[in-house]
Amino acid sequence: MLLHKDASYTTYRAFFSHISATLELAINDVELRLHENIEFGSDDEKAIEKAFPTAKRRLCTKHLKDNVQHYLQDRVGVSTQERKNIINTIFGDHGIASADDTLQFARADSELKDLCANYPQFLKYYEQSFKPGVQEFVNAPNRRLSTKQLWTNNNAESMNRVMKVAVNWKPQHAPDLVDKLPVFDMVDFQFINFRSALHHSGDYMLVHSYKQYTIADAIWKTKSDEEKRKLFTNFLQDSKKRKHDNIITSSDGLYSVVNKANF
Repeated sequence: MLLHKDASYTTYRAFFSHISATLELAINDVELRLHENIEFGSDDEKAIEKAFPTAKRRLCTKHLKDNVQHYLQDRVGVSTQERKNIINTIFGDHGIASADDTLQFARADSELKDLCANYPQFLKYYEQSFKPGVQEFVNAPNRRLSTKQLWTNNNAESMNRVMKVAVNWKPQHAPDLVDKLPVFDMVDFQFINFRSALHHSGDYMLVHSYKQYTIADAIWKTKSDEEKRKLFTNFLQDSKKRKHDNIITSSDGLYSVVNKANF
């Protein structure tokens, strides 16, 4: 089914709890379980947190930024330029959300408080409601993944609209929904986005061990459709099984050592 945008917290929690319970069942002797490293991204949907309490979470920075913008403009009345400075101190390249370590986080946090010294109402909102979420569900995951890229759920929102348009915005039973959705088009789009990693475009990037498949975007654009298909097929067919059994490589592909341990 499709949940209405105005559905209550109780409805969402029941829905997500049902999914969680289903994933804990054994179906035809096949046990379905959530991976211990599963991570949910949302616009701070509390029902997901309650239904999947052990899962890692990430928050959409676009929604967070919008929340700050509206609070500063509608609740506090901060000028346009001051709002820009505050937003940049939180979400800029060297801001709170993308801080590399606790020292940089504290420095940006102190800078924000100086900027907002005349807005105690916003500082209270920031300390009590905003900062804890950014620290735990934006900055901490970014530091864990060693990335400054701020995550948003724009792709999910776009796909959500595609699904709703496909069913004319009307609730559907799951089997009917699957039949009506343009599943092939969705999968094809994902593969196109996946392929874009070969020429440094799109939402994905190649790990170090596959860097030999990268090609400059300018050169990629000169290739024919058949040449592009072949390059992508070669990449997909590389399962990295050529590695010798006694070689251990780090997860980022940067280091390899000979395993001489005897078991």
